[in-house]
Amino acid sequence: MKQPTAPTDATPVPPPRCRTRCGHCATLRVCLMGGLPDASRELLASCIEESAFGKGDALQLEGVVAQRISIIKIGAVMATRQGEDGQPHPVALLGRGKTLGGYAVYGHQEQIGAQALSTGRVCSVDVPDFYRLGVVDRQFHACIQAHIVDAHGQLADWSRVMRIKGLQQKLLATLQLYAREQRSQAIRLPSHVALAALLSTTRETIARSLRQLEAAGHILRHDRWHCEVVRPRGTGEATASP
Repeated sequence: MKQPTAPTDATPVPPPRCRTRCGHCATLRVCLMGGLPDASRELLASCIEESAFGKGDALQLEGVVAQRISIIKIGAVMATRQGEDGQPHPVALLGRGKTLGGYAVYGHQEQIGAQALSTGRVCSVDVPDFYRLGVVDRQFHACIQAHIVDAHGQLADWSRVMRIKGLQQKLLATLQLYAREQRSQAIRLPSHVALAALLSTTRETIARSLRQLEAAGHILRHDRWHCEVVRPRGTGEATASP
């Protein structure tokens, strides 16, 4: 089974970039930039750059102080954590609006790696630009700390999912939580290989469990790669209990 590529000390080569306009972005309401005052966003406007990433790209390196803060605009990303064997192991799926490189503001190393599972886009700002433009104030710290706290809660949710008994129920909870990460019940499924690595099983078992979930009405398959996660009755949000 292919595992995510191990992080290295080399900084990833940044992809081609273009300017972006926050005011017209559908991700703004769940984005770090969306929590900043209008005046701060206007100052940062010329520094915010949108870039594409490809499947397999390293978006964040564990144990390295990031050079920029990036927000996932679209695409599937796997979070990894190094084990005692020195290899990165999947721990969570990250979705739209997730902040990468947030610890860099405080000079700390990133605690998880992030690797793209699909093509997608991120919006980034070089860390020195926040200080150069004078936007690192009390509200900025409150905003970035809120995203860090939220990330800890989401990692705890992923830890809870891994304790669910039964692969089929665990996979359902994974899809429910991933739909919540993507802010949409309609999602592009990660590959069977990625789901198998995350749940410590085989791709054949993932394929069989997806068919069983579809037969039971828990998911609606649109095609091979896309499905809709059916909300549990009586709830306003996709959740699953162990």
